[in-house]
Amino acid sequence: MKKYIGISIVVLVMAGMVLLLISNKRKIKEQTSIISAENIVSVETVSLQTESYALDFSSNGVLQAEKELNYVSDVAGRVVTIFVDKGSHVKKGTPLLQIDSELLEADYRASLATYEALKKDEARFSRSNEAGGISGQQLDNIRTQLTAAKSRMEVSRRRLADATVKSPIEGTINMRYIELGSLIAPNVPLFDIVNNTNLKIICNVSESKVGRLSKGQSVTVTGNNYPGETFSGHINYIGIKTDRGLNYPVEIRMNRNDKLRIGMYMKVHFSSKEARTGLLVPRNAIIGSVKSANVYVMKDGKAVKREVTLGDMVGERVEILSGLNEGDRIITSGLMNVADGAAVKSIN
Repeated sequence: MKKYIGISIVVLVMAGMVLLLISNKRKIKEQTSIISAENIVSVETVSLQTESYALDFSSNGVLQAEKELNYVSDVAGRVVTIFVDKGSHVKKGTPLLQIDSELLEADYRASLATYEALKKDEARFSRSNEAGGISGQQLDNIRTQLTAAKSRMEVSRRRLADATVKSPIEGTINMRYIELGSLIAPNVPLFDIVNNTNLKIICNVSESKVGRLSKGQSVTVTGNNYPGETFSGHINYIGIKTDRGLNYPVEIRMNRNDKLRIGMYMKVHFSSKEARTGLLVPRNAIIGSVKSANVYVMKDGKAVKREVTLGDMVGERVEILSGLNEGDRIITSGLMNVADGAAVKSIN
């Protein structure tokens, strides 16, 4: 009897295990179906259409003074007078400072006296030579001394004149580096002089775009400090040599505007009369690098990776030279969860 009871218990346990396995299998299948459904990535897409577009572009730069000079000394001495301070407007030739010139004045007077005395001697020797009183060699000697004395006198006069340091350009004193009583020497910084009458921006333009520019061409300029406001200028110079990044320097001369100040970060917008027809892709749809760019195309519910060749930037979009066709539906968002062959669905 006990034997039958034991067998019945074993049978019941095994039947329970079978039922549990069947139930677990059904749950696993249901979960797998849910996971498969969840693996479909939601993305945004855009359908490509051939369109006509202008090859406008922009480049960044900083406002600079057209003329700016870090003025250093070319004389030595102690400063006894300073005529200007920060903010002073100066013209070319305006005295900036005076160094002690007492010794320079004494040296000039001595050299001038020597020169004047030798000049009289040369005149007297010339008359004596004509009368046969002295030889031609003696006259030549005095003339040589006179030439040397004249040179020394002119050098002494120049040093005395340079004791009054004058501005070489017109502008505003932005910084003053010396104080009254300072001992200056050649190559010591004295002043920063800035002429902000005209402002300029130097920006870099790639070799593929610089050919569209010409000297005198008008440009518009914007800055973060003045949102929604535009300023104007024109191309003053286009560089003839690239930098290491294969960009050409382009100088923009700005039209006068009192809102603009030196050091402001600006964006220069270049417009082009040249137009093209082709395909444009949003910049955020591009993955990879410029030389190895790819996009994902949505086809039959799958993401298909395509290699593309990029052209110029047109606003926030990129020109596609090859790799895509009109009508292709490319994925523009959700790319972090997308892989080649992944199941995707468009939410737009």
